[in-house]
Amino acid sequence: MATTDNNLRVPDDLLDRARRMAEAEGCTADELAADALKHYIETRQNVRDLQYLASWGERNARVRGFKPSDVEPAISDVRRSR
Repeated sequence: MATTDNNLRVPDDLLDRARRMAEAEGCTADELAADALKHYIETRQNVRDLQYLASWGERNARVRGFKPSDVEPAISDVRRSR
């Protein structure tokens, strides 16, 4: 994996905790930080995707004349038909 030297500012106590955890897990603090950052980015992207999907669903429901009270019965109908 290609890497670039960089500087991230992290409070000393957090860095100490990360170093201890990394040592206990048999990796470096850099590896631990990269994994944590990757997880954070993926999680935030998933949240954004879900927010977009919910917004899309609400817009399309309004266009089709669905009221919020129509949603659960419609889902139940689809599930029963499967």
